[in-house]
Amino acid sequence: TPQIIYYIILKMLSGSRNGLFLCLYMYWTDWGEVPKIERAGMDGTHRSVLIDSEIYWPNGLTLDYDLQKLYWADAKFSFIHRCNLDGSGREVVVKGSLPHPFALTLYEDTLFWTDWNTHSIHACLKHTGENSHEIHTNIFSPMDIHVYSQKRQPLGKRLVRELVCKAFCLLPPPSGHQQHGATQLLLLARRTDLRRISLDTPDFTDIVLQTDDIRHAIAIDFDPVEGHVYWTDDEVQAIRRSHLDGSEAQFVVTSQVNHPDGIAVDWIARNLYWTDTGTDRIEVTRLNGSMRKILISEELDEPRAIVLDPAAGYMYWTDWGEVPKIERAALDGTERLVLVNTSLGWPNGLALDYSERKIYWGDAKTDVIEVMQMDGSGRRVLVDDNLPHIFGFTLLGDYIYWTDWQRRSIERVHKHSLEREVIVDQLPDLMGIKATYVHQTFGVNPCALDNGGCSHLCLYKPQGVSCACPIGLELMADLTSCIVPEAFLLFSRHTDIRRISLETNNNNVAIPLTGVKEASALDFDVTDNRIYWTDITLKTLWLHSSGLERHACSGRGPGRCGHVTRSACVPVSFMYWTEWGGRPKIDRAAMDGSGRITLVPNVGRANGLTIDYTERRLYWTDLDTTLIESSNMLGLEREVIADDLPHPFGLTQYQDYIYWTDWSQRSIERANKTSGQNRTVIQGHLDYVMDILVFHSSRQSGWNACASTNGHCSHLCLAVPVSSFVCGCPAHYSLNYDNKTCSAPTSFLLFSQKTAINRMVIDELQSPDIMLPIHSLRNVRAIDYDPLDRQLYWIDSKQNAIRRAQEDGNQSETVVSGSSLGLQPYDLSIDVYSRFIYWTSEVTNVINVTRIDGSRVGVVLRGEHDKPRAIVVNPERGYMYFTNLQERSPKIERAALDGTEREVLFFSNLGKPVALAVDNELGKLFWVDMDLRRIESSDLSGANRIVIEDSNILQPVGLTVFGNFLYWIDRQQQMIERIDKITREGRTKIQARIASLSDIHAVHELRMEEYNKHPCTSDNGGCSHICIVKGDGSTRCSCPVHLVLLQDELSCGGTHHTLMEKDALFSSSDATEEPSFPPTNTIGSIVGVLMLLFVVGAVYFVCQRVLCPQMKDDGETMTNDFVVHGPPPVPLGYVPHPGSLSGVSRGKSVIGSLSIMGGSSGPPYDRAHVTGASSSSSSSTKGSYFPPILNPPPSPATVRSQYTMEFGYSSNSPSTHRSYRPYSYRHFAPPTTPCSTDVCDSDYTPGRRAPHASSAAAKGYTSDLNYDSELDSS
Repeated sequence: TPQIIYYIILKMLSGSRNGLFLCLYMYWTDWGEVPKIERAGMDGTHRSVLIDSEIYWPNGLTLDYDLQKLYWADAKFSFIHRCNLDGSGREVVVKGSLPHPFALTLYEDTLFWTDWNTHSIHACLKHTGENSHEIHTNIFSPMDIHVYSQKRQPLGKRLVRELVCKAFCLLPPPSGHQQHGATQLLLLARRTDLRRISLDTPDFTDIVLQTDDIRHAIAIDFDPVEGHVYWTDDEVQAIRRSHLDGSEAQFVVTSQVNHPDGIAVDWIARNLYWTDTGTDRIEVTRLNGSMRKILISEELDEPRAIVLDPAAGYMYWTDWGEVPKIERAALDGTERLVLVNTSLGWPNGLALDYSERKIYWGDAKTDVIEVMQMDGSGRRVLVDDNLPHIFGFTLLGDYIYWTDWQRRSIERVHKHSLEREVIVDQLPDLMGIKATYVHQTFGVNPCALDNGGCSHLCLYKPQGVSCACPIGLELMADLTSCIVPEAFLLFSRHTDIRRISLETNNNNVAIPLTGVKEASALDFDVTDNRIYWTDITLKTLWLHSSGLERHACSGRGPGRCGHVTRSACVPVSFMYWTEWGGRPKIDRAAMDGSGRITLVPNVGRANGLTIDYTERRLYWTDLDTTLIESSNMLGLEREVIADDLPHPFGLTQYQDYIYWTDWSQRSIERANKTSGQNRTVIQGHLDYVMDILVFHSSRQSGWNACASTNGHCSHLCLAVPVSSFVCGCPAHYSLNYDNKTCSAPTSFLLFSQKTAINRMVIDELQSPDIMLPIHSLRNVRAIDYDPLDRQLYWIDSKQNAIRRAQEDGNQSETVVSGSSLGLQPYDLSIDVYSRFIYWTSEVTNVINVTRIDGSRVGVVLRGEHDKPRAIVVNPERGYMYFTNLQERSPKIERAALDGTEREVLFFSNLGKPVALAVDNELGKLFWVDMDLRRIESSDLSGANRIVIEDSNILQPVGLTVFGNFLYWIDRQQQMIERIDKITREGRTKIQARIASLSDIHAVHELRMEEYNKHPCTSDNGGCSHICIVKGDGSTRCSCPVHLVLLQDELSCGGTHHTLMEKDALFSSSDATEEPSFPPTNTIGSIVGVLMLLFVVGAVYFVCQRVLCPQMKDDGETMTNDFVVHGPPPVPLGYVPHPGSLSGVSRGKSVIGSLSIMGGSSGPPYDRAHVTGASSSSSSSTKGSYFPPILNPPPSPATVRSQYTMEFGYSSNSPSTHRSYRPYSYRHFAPPTTPCSTDVCDSDYTPGRRAPHASSAAAKGYTSDLNYDSELDSS
């Protein structure tokens, strides 16, 4: 029953200490700020205070079943008292002769207790306290005490006979057993967990639902019919549900969800509604996630809270956009009405009072709670005092409940008397809440019976049932049944792609797509049921089926994607297109681009080119002459179809009709394809429809040779008129001599953006750079490439992981999962010969080594003040170079690949070096400094430091060496540039207007003969762990810091010394290490260790007395800053970095290992122990927010060790709460918020999604570079 104690007792008490007894009642002592003895039913109900006077340190507690008495011992007042079980009849048993009583028990007529001062067990008569004597002495630390006897656990009446509880059987005091739990609940969504609070009891204990993988919960709702909890998760981008106990959690909606916000359950029609502030839509689906439909997608800016009145047929929602408002619509999205649009700021919360027909809402910007009638009349302020930042908001019965971000509390107010109460206090990361009956429902509408007669969705509105169809289906004429349409119109606008029925009532419906910024051209693949479109703003080509994938675009220039007109593939294997530049025309060519001819030379800006495959004719709109024209497939027999059109733009054809869009009329129209007669407006009130087409199989009929086995081509099969087909290659690939297979490029540049990785081939004229089809990139920070396996590696800071994939996007997988290990990978570099990944961690501040297969090698470099960030390995020479961004003392350092031979190359004239590059051909090291805005270089030894470029560099974040040039990226200028690495001349802009640049990397051809010559290539040089090439071409084996090299000088293992030091070493070691320590008992190892310790002591003495005073740098690690611009190849007066002494062993330097072990880093700060801290674990900052504690702790059991959290506070801390007034939370101040001071007038607005946008500050740390992950949580 530990869970019973935890959930019912420990989480209820702020400072509880001792006794807990379970009968029909349980009793406990509380020595907190208000010392007392309490009792409650075994289910936690009926809590009451029995004793709260003449009490200070109530320690021991026991019951006398025979006399129905309660005994307790007070260590401060030195007495033992007793009373009746209801708290009456208090009597003195023993007084004055008790130095420090602790635990207490009873057997028959004798009391027994332990005493800390006497270190003994004492006894006396339970009635009078007489015959006091010691029964056992000389106990080092006497703690608890019990009598082992059947009499101490007497059998009672069997209250539970045939009924079986599903979980715990908890007996409340009145009678019987309680199987069904609370009748009213308050459901709470925190950032990373869900909780429930019973509203039936006055203690408001919160219980965590046992549901995993909650990343950023926003809103929560409940279905009282099936007992499911529903919530939205902004980071997972999904809607989920589980049972009320958190079991059987499942995803309900996962696709085309951007920032799901508000959520509402229609418990009558069994539908689920939600708002999405990313797509700016309100959607509906069945409770199981099926039959999804977009209800409202127009004139929504930032929709948030949504509530339903299913009995009346209305839904209500808030919008906190530029024009905040509260709106109402029928449950099918019709009859939309603005109720309030004045004097609003951030209307976060919304609640309905069904009985009194009122709407309540909370505003986080105006800091008020308001109310009005459901028709929008009678608006008035209900509460306007002390409401710093309302977010979650709900109503049940006579009470309004809300969460407050700044106060970190849940409060409620009586809707009539305005009596206000804090029910949960000092609980961080509060989001949405829902007060609900567990089983009770109310209201009815026709959708409750046989789904209202609808085949799919039943959406009730005031006039009656409205049947609706999910996406992909259309409503038949009977208005109840849905069918799969044979054909429909697709059209694109700037922010969405929609469809219109050609067979029913021509209603247009949005297709649920995310990430559409400025859609332009459209096409589809009827075989795969996919839609393709181009996006002018994103400069990408997208496709949509059941999911959304990103594919490479034809270029990055302005409009090169968006204004490409759709080419038409016909059975005779030609493509047709229009050109606007120079002399506008319509051209034709074979599918491989050969045989190009001009069909229609004398034409204006032709657009919307389409083909009538049946009649073999071309149709197009002319934007200059505002005509719709037609010709045969050779450009002859040209005819005008329509000539009185204001502004025709897009065009398509289906059966006997042509369909076009008109920008002036804001319409989609149709007419006869031959005469232009019978013009009909299909849809009006549409702004700037970019493209239009008919989705039907007849629009993609026919066959060619590529349809069979792709023509046996390895990549592209291109149909041509004469030879039937030719094989082609994707951009940057070359066709081999067999004319069927393609070879990938071997030398190229890679550069990354926030959500894309691109390849650039410098000598490629047609398409120098393309976006690689690698999906699910969230926030790319650093990249590298393995030329042996041709795999791309990257760090995704959003996922805290190192991932890899092939260039075509296949075999995408995680190599290092930082999230599960509590790490934050920062930069990486691959040793292609040993097949290792070297990477730095922003959290643990170490350099890790992981094998290519994902197995761990260990940490090779760690120091107390180290902050290694950028890293590049040079396995050809056995070194690694890294930046060390120590506070106020950034450095560039070099070390062997095992972390030994460490030396500081530069520590002066540095701002923030953020990227490194090694050129073995010239023997040069290059780096870029973000703060100083310049690029520098030196020899690999650190000599001959020079500035390469320092003009017009704004925010350099990456550089690499490729051929004769040095390439770098500038994030602020959105530019890739290069300069001659030798002459420092010929600075050239390679690419411009590339947003969110993060890294650049050069890939050179891997020559296998050179690769095989490297001594570490074959079986890692025989080394079990790290293989390092030496200057003479031989190798030495070495080990990570937690292992040492064994006598065979090849293998790593543990020694007697490492076993003794293992615990100290790993108390702060990186979480990636899971070392094993082979046992060894050899005398030689022990003697060797002792000798090494002697050497260490001698070196330490010499260092402290002679060298260190001269080499210390303001208390930081010893450094060596030799002449940075001068020519000396070796620093004058060089002293190696601690741990770099070589020659002691052939493997890992023992001195280096010891220095690293001794310098293990602890948490950034230690929060001092607060005397008398309660057992509740809560978030805290430095200092005390509440009055100091009067009572010191009465027991060593309450002495807490120092906190070990590495950053700020934990968002997963157990609950602390303020129940009814006497029980106030104390001891710790709450973690600070962006608006926890009086100077914050307008609340926190970190971005567009201000009211609940997350920030890196909430994680307790900030990055060394302002990556998009820290600036934009979306």
